[in-house]
Amino acid sequence: MYNNNQGNRNMQPNNMNMNNMQQGNMVNRQQTNMQPNIQQYNNQQNNMQQNNMQQNNMQSGYVYSQNVNLGAELVPSQEPKEQIEVFASLLDTNTRKDLKYSLRVGLVTKASPQEYLIGQTNEIAGGEPVLDFDKSFVFDYYFETKQTLQIYLLQGNSPLGSVTTTVGKLMGSKGQQVVLDINANGFQGKVKLQGVPVKTSDYNLKLDITIDFGMCQLGALQPYFMVKRNSAQQGFNWIKAYKSEVLTSYPQNNRFAQVNLSTQFLCNSDIDTRPILIEFFDLKTNQILGGFCAPVAKILQTPKANLMDPKGQLIQGKIIGIQSRYSKQYKFLDYIRGGTQVSLVVGVDFTGSNGDPKSNNSLHCINKFPNLYEQAIESCCTTVAYYDYDQQFPVFGYGAIVDFRTNKVDHCFPLNLQQNPDIYSVKGILEQYRKFIQGVKLYGPTYFSPLLRKCTQIVQQNTSGEIYTVIMIYTDGIINDMDDTIDLIIEMAKLPISIIIIGIGQGGENGFEEMEILDSDDTPLLNSKKEKACRDIVQFVEFNRFGNNPALLAEKVLEEVPRQVENYYRMVNKPPGDPIVEIGGMGQGQIPK
Repeated sequence: MYNNNQGNRNMQPNNMNMNNMQQGNMVNRQQTNMQPNIQQYNNQQNNMQQNNMQQNNMQSGYVYSQNVNLGAELVPSQEPKEQIEVFASLLDTNTRKDLKYSLRVGLVTKASPQEYLIGQTNEIAGGEPVLDFDKSFVFDYYFETKQTLQIYLLQGNSPLGSVTTTVGKLMGSKGQQVVLDINANGFQGKVKLQGVPVKTSDYNLKLDITIDFGMCQLGALQPYFMVKRNSAQQGFNWIKAYKSEVLTSYPQNNRFAQVNLSTQFLCNSDIDTRPILIEFFDLKTNQILGGFCAPVAKILQTPKANLMDPKGQLIQGKIIGIQSRYSKQYKFLDYIRGGTQVSLVVGVDFTGSNGDPKSNNSLHCINKFPNLYEQAIESCCTTVAYYDYDQQFPVFGYGAIVDFRTNKVDHCFPLNLQQNPDIYSVKGILEQYRKFIQGVKLYGPTYFSPLLRKCTQIVQQNTSGEIYTVIMIYTDGIINDMDDTIDLIIEMAKLPISIIIIGIGQGGENGFEEMEILDSDDTPLLNSKKEKACRDIVQFVEFNRFGNNPALLAEKVLEEVPRQVENYYRMVNKPPGDPIVEIGGMGQGQIPK
């Protein structure tokens, strides 16, 4: 009755960066003009809906609470162009458990023959006959245009092979799915693609969950929960959408951190009938404690819900308290149109581990060709610079001796050695870098915390709330103040800040392991007080993985920034301002409401 094979192979807790999940404006052709008040909808169709719910839960393994009353209002949203979401899996594979695999997907059209990278899935360890990737892809669908999908299979960073299909073939096939054979470099298997027409949603589901397992006989618990979405058009195929933190001090602390999830991502904006699954686990025993399966519309009116076991039986004494809210979801471009600027602050590593700039082996070597630092600065800063009105960028160095009179190491200094650290334009940053590197003594140790404190001061000086700051730190990967840096990052998560770390060279003794820890994709950062960041603000990218493709490097570096901007303003409950337009050469004005 209950099939828990999908989306639940790994029960270790993890916060999934929603910046890694594709969220976009989706199409809702059937419901754009048909969105009544849910109370009225319930009164008219309650019997039919209850029958469908019971049938669904017999298949999903959970039943709905019978004492939940619906009472929410659906607000019509404007209909954008059509889009589709594609889920990917590997079938019948001969993969190895000790290796990780992913898919990279590109899109080619006749009008744009150059391949456009849609995205790359998460990496999954092999060894299983079926590998389901959590990350899906959302892109625009044009019926009148031939759109070719190029799917590349990667083992780590190494390509194994590729297959090709068209969007028309995918969406025109029965069930909107295709299975493609791939056989290259010793790999045998199939790539399965599932296409789903998507519809628009401007709303988020905000969940605030507390638990009470009463006098259960399981002993001390370390509970956490997963939210899962259903990728199947019919029946159930549960895919992980979110993993909470672990409550290590339960029952003293029985409240989970608040989470915001897009209703488009969770249920394709169908909040009335398409259920989501909330399952609770015990990390200590790896047991499933129970679950709750319901559409978003029901969850919105569910202050308490009985947990069911996987067979649909009520679990005595296990109650969850749910505070949920259906809030308008503003997009990155809403804030940009409303006057928000994305400001850039740059930090460059001038520690001795980079090597003597006079040596050809130095990462800071200056000759007629741009070195790795110059390439990375130009590639990654240029895109962000477009969103800064005045093109003035504070630029700092760290870990060098700049004043030979004192012979003292400076752990945060303006690259222009002026009181005002601003440098005009990305071109100006590169020119100043070339001047500076010829008269500095690289030293150490490598401290991030003085630079982060300086950046925090800059951000706190802005009181308008209309500037979101992206801090780009270029480093060879060594860090000597890890604990202080983590403490600062967790505090900075409360501010309008994103931190992007670009690793130059090969890293330290353990590569870029410490930078990966700061990225915290796998394990959430905890400060010295065991507190967790209120949101994910750090993205790490290794330059060497993309050095021959500056466009791909910049895309990877900046892919999480729009979601981080949205998440910050959502956290502080700040809507975008009115769109700003130029009025007859007289400066900025507000579009009339």
